[in-house]
Amino acid sequence: MKGKYVVQRSKNHAGGGSVPATPRNEAKPMTFQRARKKEQIEDRRREILTAAERLFNEGCLEDVTFSRIAKDVSFTRQTIYTYYQTREEVLLDLLSAKFKEFYESIDQLFPPGKLFTRDEFCRRVAHHFIEHKMTLRLFSLRHTVLEENVRYENLVAFNRVMLQVFPTVKNLLRRQCSVADDMLFDTFTFTMISYFASIYPILEPHPNQLKAIFEAIGSTAENHPTAEECLIASIKLMTAGLKFKKEE
Repeated sequence: MKGKYVVQRSKNHAGGGSVPATPRNEAKPMTFQRARKKEQIEDRRREILTAAERLFNEGCLEDVTFSRIAKDVSFTRQTIYTYYQTREEVLLDLLSAKFKEFYESIDQLFPPGKLFTRDEFCRRVAHHFIEHKMTLRLFSLRHTVLEENVRYENLVAFNRVMLQVFPTVKNLLRRQCSVADDMLFDTFTFTMISYFASIYPILEPHPNQLKAIFEAIGSTAENHPTAEECLIASIKLMTAGLKFKKEE
């Protein structure tokens, strides 16, 4: 069993004493080294997050366990606790990385020097949402699940990342819109973040949920806009107070 040691007698050992014990049936190779450098620590965090992302994508929240993560990484389950205390901390860190990718890549959709109409702007943002379903799915669990079982410092770290979306989106809107009070840009960004948490259920509703809704209103899916059309319409409402330079 793991943790057992075999005491060996050495025929050549003076006095017939025992040689150092050797482990038997270890679950991990005896090549483990403690991560001391910052790069090593980050590499291990990435391993954990990559494993957690795969488990979450292939299943659900309950499938993300330290036991299953340990099968995908190069170190023991116990070592995972050096970096995270709960799976919610792992997933919040994963959300932080994904959210950063989201707002950095949205800025690339609107390169400097190229203007877009309101309709073009809203369609690009809506499509960007759809391309980041993983981020939306995690964000939908943020308040109700993830933040309930994490340490305070993890919450602070996540919010620092999330708040970076404000200067990113503000600079983007300054390029696309006429000079306006920065408060309008901040209001749009704050509204978008609030809306962000509710998008995933719209894009990926449970089949029974759709069936129940359409039966309740006595209609069919053919008579209603698609999820993408709903997103575009919502973003148009959020940008109603902005004047796009290309439309002037």
